[in-house]
Amino acid sequence: MPLQTHQFSTPPFGAGPTVLPALAENASVIEAITRHHAALANELRILTAGVVDGARSGDYDLALSDLTKWFLTELLPHAHAEEVALYSAGSRLEDTRLLVDGMLAEHRALESLVTDLTYASDPFTVTATTAAAQALFMVHLAKENDLLLPALDAAAVDLGAALSGMREILGEESVPAELDVRSLPHSGRHEIIFARLDELVPGDTFVILNDHDPKPLRYQSEALWPGRFAWNYLETGPLQWRVEITRAD
Repeated sequence: MPLQTHQFSTPPFGAGPTVLPALAENASVIEAITRHHAALANELRILTAGVVDGARSGDYDLALSDLTKWFLTELLPHAHAEEVALYSAGSRLEDTRLLVDGMLAEHRALESLVTDLTYASDPFTVTATTAAAQALFMVHLAKENDLLLPALDAAAVDLGAALSGMREILGEESVPAELDVRSLPHSGRHEIIFARLDELVPGDTFVILNDHDPKPLRYQSEALWPGRFAWNYLETGPLQWRVEITRAD
C-alpha cells in the first residue's frame, strides 16, 4: 500500500474574517516563508516514500541515509532559525505565547525522532519513525502557516526585520544554491528539482550537480515552463556536470 501524504489545515487564527496584512511588507515575507514550507514538505514526502518503499524490500539503508542527512542539513537548521527569529517574537506576545511553547515542543519531538532514526535497525521501526516524523512536521507547518504567521502580522510584528539574515527560513542562499542530484532518491529526483525550480523568482539561480548531462530534465522543464529558465553549463563531464539554472521571466 503506497504511503499516503495528507495536507493538514487548521482554521485561521482568531476565527475572524480574513484581513489584509497589518504591515504591507509582511505579505511578501509570508509568501516566501509559506512557499519554502511547501518545498520542504514536498521534499520530505518524496524522501519518506523512498524509505517506506525500501523498507518493504528490505533495502532501505541508502534511502534512510538520504532522509537523515536531509533532516540534519535542511530541516533542523530551518527549525533552529525559526526559534531565533519567529518564535522569540511570538513568545513575547500574550496571544501567541502558548502556541509558541507548543511549537517548540514539536521541534524537540522532531529532534528526538531524528535521533531515533539513526538507531533504528529494523524495517518496522524505520517505517513507523519516518511516518511519525512526516506527520508531525505537516501538523507543525499548518500551525505556523495558518496560526503563527497571521498572528504575528496582526500584532504588527515586522517580519522582514525579524528574519533579517535568516536565510534558512526563507529558503534563500547568499550564493547560488547547489543541489547534488546524485544524492537524491532516483524515483523522486525530477520532482525535487521541479519543486526547487518552481520556488525561484525572476533573477534567482541555483546549480545542479549530476553524473551525466541533464538534457532530459531540461527538455521536461521547457515543456512545463517554456522560456522560463536559462541553462548555463559550468562543467561538462566526463565525470560530472554542473549546470546553473536561472529564472529568466
